[in-house]
Amino acid sequence: MKVSFYATLRKIVGEKTVDIRLPEDPRLQDLLDEVLATYPALRDDLLDDSGELSRHVHLFVNGRSSKYLSDGLATPIDANQKIEFFPAVAGG
Repeated sequence: MKVSFYATLRKIVGEKTVDIRLPEDPRLQDLLDEVLATYPALRDDLLDDSGELSRHVHLFVNGRSSKYLSDGLATPIDANQKIEFFPAVAGG
């Protein structure tokens, strides 16, 4: 699945778009877990002190923030969707 990173997150990853391998029938939480396993340096930028997705990061699926999806991080995803990570205070 293609995933895009913006601003400070892109500097850590080193690329704007990367391909992330996910299990069958993935959910947003699986994507977040795999991104953190692949790029452990993102942990402090993506998670808050309780281990939840930081309020300073927006994870978008087809242009909609995960915070506004009915299932949040439990939302099913597929390879046809556009997935993007944005720091809340920075542009692309």
